[in-house]
Amino acid sequence: MRMLMATAALLTMTASARAHFIWLVPETDDDGTTTVQVYFGEDASPDDPEYLGRIKDMNLQRVSGDDAPVPLELVHTDDSLSAKLDDFRGQSLFIASHDLGVFDRGDSVFRLKYYAKSGPAVTSRAWQQTDCADDLQLDVVPSFEDGRVTVEVRFNEKPVAGAEVKASGPGLDEITAETDEEGHAAFESADAGLYSIRARHIEDEPGELNGKEYPETRHYCTVAVNVPANPSPVPFEEVAMISTPVTSFGAAIIDGDLYLYGGHTGDAHSYSLEEQSNHLTRLDLSTGEWETVAEGPHLQGLALVAHDGKLYRIGGFTAKNAKGEDHDLWSQSSVARFDPQHGEWSEMPPLPEPRSSFDAAVLGDSIYVVGGWSMEGEGEHVWHNSAWRLDLSQESPEWQALPTPEFHRRALAVAAHDGKLYAIGGMQEEGGPTRRVDVFDPESGTWSEGPELIGVDGITGFGASAFATGGRLYVSTIKGTLQRLSEDGSNWELVGKTPTARFFHRLLPLDDERLLVVGGANMGIGKFEEIEVLHVAPQEVGEE
Repeated sequence: MRMLMATAALLTMTASARAHFIWLVPETDDDGTTTVQVYFGEDASPDDPEYLGRIKDMNLQRVSGDDAPVPLELVHTDDSLSAKLDDFRGQSLFIASHDLGVFDRGDSVFRLKYYAKSGPAVTSRAWQQTDCADDLQLDVVPSFEDGRVTVEVRFNEKPVAGAEVKASGPGLDEITAETDEEGHAAFESADAGLYSIRARHIEDEPGELNGKEYPETRHYCTVAVNVPANPSPVPFEEVAMISTPVTSFGAAIIDGDLYLYGGHTGDAHSYSLEEQSNHLTRLDLSTGEWETVAEGPHLQGLALVAHDGKLYRIGGFTAKNAKGEDHDLWSQSSVARFDPQHGEWSEMPPLPEPRSSFDAAVLGDSIYVVGGWSMEGEGEHVWHNSAWRLDLSQESPEWQALPTPEFHRRALAVAAHDGKLYAIGGMQEEGGPTRRVDVFDPESGTWSEGPELIGVDGITGFGASAFATGGRLYVSTIKGTLQRLSEDGSNWELVGKTPTARFFHRLLPLDDERLLVVGGANMGIGKFEEIEVLHVAPQEVGEE
């Protein structure tokens, strides 16, 4: 009799003007305690607590990556339904499921199943990398890029076409969409904050439960997730034009002068000696005048870094073929130092192995080299998972091996920030482009995995460039976003849209509040001549 009354009450409630769905909202106190609040209403906000008793027996779990789900104990009071955690990991998802049984509305009979998800911000990799298929028959996976939220709706692990999706959030009235053949639906976000997203899929298969027959099952899955503000353009100005448009080059700034070395000057995918620069050029940023100050080997895919008023040219590859001939590409191990005061190159200890398509950064008095591969003409390309350090404070510096990174990547960005080294994005030997970030701590001599770049797909991290200024680490991406590492290093923040979307370019600090963007290309436009200055002071990019 009690079961019958509960079912009748639920039936009356779901037939009312306000629909009721399960929502999960994690909240973390100052002492680090996380509470998962459960709401039962139209969106992810408190509703009449009387209804919470109807779902107090639902299944609530925490899921992290591929780990087995951890059941959470729900506590039901007169005012709330919640679960507390003392060991919460920020990249976990919270998931719930509840079978409400069979409903007879007179004009329709159906079985009703609810699922719910919540977790970190929509920009977190956890949404794509956490497997919920065994626990959520209907699953919704959100992602975010360029102010647009995209959800993929899956039923029994397969994309669902024609599923109804509803979404609401700060500054956004509820909108309704329908998934396409790939199970995708998208909407533009409005203001930053917690968004309520739900999907419905009707399974047209009859069944029987507790002696009651039903012709269909209605599945609802909700997602409560924080979404950042729609990115606005980053304030900028054009300061000069590059003398020769180029990609895959080295660049550094010394005493207000921009130096460029080498790079690819030809058409896309055409490599020859004639299409590789062998010039070191200098731009006086105060006058906008260029000059060639030195020459050297023809190189691209190299690194150029500055330390103590001198430039260091590292690695790269040389095309030994002429234009129009079959490619004959050879990675180099050469390292040289340039003294602007004397205008001369001097040889430095070569890399322990030939290397190109890598990146380098200066941390303290040391140069760090990470990523890349070795090409030897028609021979097999060898992907490097070694990393090296050259201590310039030593009278006779030698390359020293770092602990072996747990990745093989090229076309990545390397930057020094807050006493650590960041290896950002790139192309993997297996798996294609990635947004992954790895962090090396020289103090402990250990590598750890950092927060992934913001983006829908891995291409965001391919050919990116990174540098720190004003105590913050920035990344400029192929997708035309400028991202900044949060102050606590736990996630990336979307600063805004860059004026041009480039890859294989260079991002360099002009001062504590400005970044220089030089060179690079866009797949649809080609190489860029414009040199841009991005203004990144918080008050200039609309930060609150």
